[in-house]
Amino acid sequence: MESDERILDVATLSSKYQITITKAIREKLGLTAGDRVVFVEKDGEIILRKA
Repeated sequence: MESDERILDVATLSSKYQITITKAIREKLGLTAGDRVVFVEKDGEIILRKA
């Protein structure tokens, strides 16, 4: 982890390989039910963004 990064929250992968986007992340991204998100690969990491 780089010095300008911080952990916002932690989620657990379910047996169906799903995660719940936690309230802290939903609020940070302004997500509501039905919104779409994209997963971006950058430098070997996955970034979640509002679509």
